[in-house]
Amino acid sequence: MPQALTQTSESEVGDRSADGSVRPYAESWENVSARLGVDTAFGLESTTAKARLAQYGPNALEQPGGRSAFGILASQFKSIVVWLLVAAAAVALFTDGPLEAAAIGTVLILNALIGFAIEWQAGRALEALKRSTVMTARVRRDGRESVVDASEIVPGDLVVLSAGDRVPADARLVEAANLRTDESTLTGESMPVEKGTIPSRPETPLAEQSSMIFLGTNVTAGKAVAIVTATGLSTEIGRIGKMLAAAEDRETPLERRLGELGRRLVYIVLGIAAVVLAAGYLRGDDPFLMAKVAISLAVAAVPEGLPAVTTLILALGVLRMARQSAIVRHLAAVETLGSTTVICTDKTGTLTENRMAVVEVLTAERLAQPLDASPAASSEAVDRLWRVAVLCNEAAASGDAEAIGDPTETALLVAAGRHGRDADVVRSQAIVDYEIPFDSGSKRMITVIRDQNGERTALLKGAPTVVIDACSHLASHDVVSLDATRRRELLKANDKVAARALRVLAFADKRVGRTRQEGEVDDGFTLLGFVGMTDPPRPAAHDAIRKAKDAGIRIVMLTGDQVLTASAIARELRISEDHDVVALHADDLADADSGKLATLAREAHVFARVTPEDKFRIVDSLQKADEVVAVTGDGVNDAPALKQADIGIAMGQRGTDVAKEASDIILTDDNFATIVTAIESGRAIFSNIIKFVHLMFSHNLGEIMMIFFAILLGLPLPLFPLQILWINLVTDIFPALALAVEPPGPETMKRKPRSPKESLLSQRFMVLIGWQGVMLAAIALAAYYWALQSYGEGEHARTVALLALVAVQAGHLFNCRSRRRSAFSGVFRNPFVFAAVAVVTVLQLFAVYFEPLRSVLGLTVPNGADWAIIAGCLFLPIAIVELTKLLTPMPQDETLPVAVAS
Repeated sequence: MPQALTQTSESEVGDRSADGSVRPYAESWENVSARLGVDTAFGLESTTAKARLAQYGPNALEQPGGRSAFGILASQFKSIVVWLLVAAAAVALFTDGPLEAAAIGTVLILNALIGFAIEWQAGRALEALKRSTVMTARVRRDGRESVVDASEIVPGDLVVLSAGDRVPADARLVEAANLRTDESTLTGESMPVEKGTIPSRPETPLAEQSSMIFLGTNVTAGKAVAIVTATGLSTEIGRIGKMLAAAEDRETPLERRLGELGRRLVYIVLGIAAVVLAAGYLRGDDPFLMAKVAISLAVAAVPEGLPAVTTLILALGVLRMARQSAIVRHLAAVETLGSTTVICTDKTGTLTENRMAVVEVLTAERLAQPLDASPAASSEAVDRLWRVAVLCNEAAASGDAEAIGDPTETALLVAAGRHGRDADVVRSQAIVDYEIPFDSGSKRMITVIRDQNGERTALLKGAPTVVIDACSHLASHDVVSLDATRRRELLKANDKVAARALRVLAFADKRVGRTRQEGEVDDGFTLLGFVGMTDPPRPAAHDAIRKAKDAGIRIVMLTGDQVLTASAIARELRISEDHDVVALHADDLADADSGKLATLAREAHVFARVTPEDKFRIVDSLQKADEVVAVTGDGVNDAPALKQADIGIAMGQRGTDVAKEASDIILTDDNFATIVTAIESGRAIFSNIIKFVHLMFSHNLGEIMMIFFAILLGLPLPLFPLQILWINLVTDIFPALALAVEPPGPETMKRKPRSPKESLLSQRFMVLIGWQGVMLAAIALAAYYWALQSYGEGEHARTVALLALVAVQAGHLFNCRSRRRSAFSGVFRNPFVFAAVAVVTVLQLFAVYFEPLRSVLGLTVPNGADWAIIAGCLFLPIAIVELTKLLTPMPQDETLPVAVAS
C-alpha cells in the first residue's frame, strides 16, 4: 500500500507549544499517523523503513566507552607532586646522580602501577555487572507483523506490545487494552502507570503523559499498538544521554587539596634551592658541591612518598569497601564521601524496595489491623477477602517461586501466602467461568468462578469508591445492609488510609446463579474489606539516615513519584529533624534561578515529580552554594545528576547500565545503609591521610633543617641525596601503611563534614609540623655532631646521622597517631604500628650489614656506642611530644579538629 512521507524531520510530529516544541502526546493519534505518513492498519512499507533508517540512523544510544587502559595510566601522572619528582630525577640525572634518578623513577612507576591496577580492576568489576542483551521488537510492516532488531525501528513504525515486553522506542499509542507500564527507571514512579489513547494537555509533565510509551520502560499488563515518534538520541532516554555528555567532570576535594599542596611545594623547593645556592656563592663554595647540596635539600623537600602512599591508603580503603559491597570506580571518590554535606537520594529502589507490599488490612468490621498482627486470622470475612485477592488476580505464582505480574497483584499473592492462603491451593479449588479485566475506565476487575458443585460466585476487586457503589451489604458477624451512613463511614475509612500514601483496594463477592445472566455482576455485592499497599522503605534505610544526620549530612529526596507518596516515605524514615517534612512539586522549581534553587534545596526535604533536568539543576545549584553533593540512584533518570555530583552512587543490582557508567561508586547490595558505612570509611581515610601528611612533612622538614643548620654552622654535609631518598622511602612508606589501617575513632561520625575549601595545611597544623620538624632535626643533628667529634668527617659520621634521623622519625610515628591523645592510647588496636617500626629497623640493619647496599649508600657498620645514641634518638621525640601534650592541652574547639581528629 503506497504512502507519502509528509514530514521532513522527526521533530515535526505532534502538537506545538508556544515555544515551538513538538508534543505528540497532546495530539490525536490520527494526526500523528497522518504527519508520519503511515496507515495504522498496514504499517510502513519496507522500502520506506529503509529510507528512514538511512535518514534518522539506527535506533541506538551511544554507549559510554569507559576509560582506556592508556587513559587510566596517564591519569596517574596528573599530580604536580609527580612532576616535581620528574624534575628532581632529571636534575639528578644531569648532575652525575644516576642512582638518585633511577630511585625516583622507580617511585614514580610504582605509584602509577598501583593506581592503574586499582582503577582497572574496578572497571572490570563494573563490566561483570553489565547484562548484555540483544533487543528485538514486533512491528507492523507491509500489512503483516514481523520481529525485527530494535535498532532498525524508525519513526512511523507501528510497534505491537504485550505484557512483559520492553518498549523499543518513544511512541504514541494507537490502541491500548488495559495497558500499564513500569516507568520507574525513567521517571521514578514506583507504581505501574495506566496508559490510554486519549491525548494529554500540552503542559503535562513526562510522568503523566498517559498517551505515550517510552524507550527502556516495560509493559507490565495489557496490550498495545503504538506509532514510533522518536528513536535513538531523540527519545527521552537519548535526551538524558545528551545531558550526561554535558555534565562536567569535577575535581574531588582531595584532588583539589593535593593540587594546592603541590603548588606550595613548588615554591618551597625553588626557595630552598635559591637560598642554598646564594649562601654557597657568598661563602665561595664549590658550585658543583652547592648544586649537589641544593639537590639534597630539594629531594628532602619533595615528598616522594606522597603520591604512592596516598594511592595506597585509598587503595586499602577500596579493598575494605569492596568487602562491604561497594565497588569504587575512582580512587579519589573514597575520600570525597568523607566530605559529603548533602545526599540527594532517589526514592524508588534506593530508599524503598521497589516492590509493592500489603501493610494494612481493614476488615469489613472496620477493624484496622497491621499485616503482622494476626496473620492466622480465620474469620469467614477475612477468608473470603483473601480468596478474592487470589482468584481475582492475573499474577502468576508457583510454589516458593517469586510471583510474576503486576506489582499490585503480586503483592496480594504474597500477602495471602503470609496469611496461610496458598495461591496454588486456592486456585485449584475453583474453576474460572469468565473474567472482566481491570481497566482505567471501570477501575475494577471481576472474576466469576464455579466450585466443584457447580455453584457460581462473582469476585470483585477495585477502587474503594467503585466497589462500595456495587455493594449492598457489609460482611460482618451478621450480614448487614449498607445504608448511606455506613457508606460515608467506609469512604472516610478509605480516605484515612489513603492519606498515608497507601494504595487502597476494596474486595467484595456475591453468589450468582448457575447460569450466566445479563447484569449479574453490576451490583448486589457484599463488601469484605480494604487492603492498603505501599512500596515499603528498605529495612536498613531508617538507621542509615539517622547516622547520616548525626554526621551533619542533610538528606534530600529527589523522586518522580507523587508528592503525597514521597512525603509519607520521608516522614516514615524521619528525613526531617522535627518530622515536619517540606515537600515541593517540580512546578515550584520552574522559574527558580540557581540561587533560589539552592535555597529551596537547603530547606526542602522532598522534591517530587522532578525530571532529569530538575535533578541536574538541583545538584548543580547546591554545588555552586559550596555543598559537596552525593547523589544516589538506579534509574536512567538519575544518570545526569549522578555524573554531575561530586560523588555519584549507583545501585548495582537494580541499577541501569547508564546509571552505573555515570557513577563513582556502585553498591552491589543496593543498600542505602552501605552509603553511610562508605562515608565513615571516607572520613577515616582522610583522617589517616592527614596523619601521614603530619608524619611526612615533619620528617621532611626535619631533614631540611638538619642539612640547612649543618651548612649554617659550617659542618660537613650530613647526608647525600641518595641517602635522603633512602630515608624518605623507608621511613615514609611503611609507617604510612600502618597509619592507613588506623581504625576510625568513635567520634568519626559525630562531627560535621569538612569544608570543601579547607586546606590540607592549616596555619595551626603548619605550626605543629614546624616545631616538631625542628625538634627532629635538632636531635638528629646533635647525634651527628657527636659522631663528628668522635670519628671526624666521613662515612662513619654520616652513618650515625642517617640512623639517628631514621630513629627519630620512627619514634615520631607514635606521635602522629593523634594530636590530642597520648601516643600509646589504644596503640594495641593497631599492631601495624609496631610492625612498621620493626620493618624499618630490619631495613636499616640490612643497609649497614649487607655490603653491596652499604657500599651504594656510602655507609659503615656502627659500633655499640653508636647504637646506644641511636636508641636514645628513638625515644626522645616521644617523650618531648608527650610532655608537650601534658603541659599544653589543646583548646576545647580543637579536641575534635575537622581534619586531624583521630
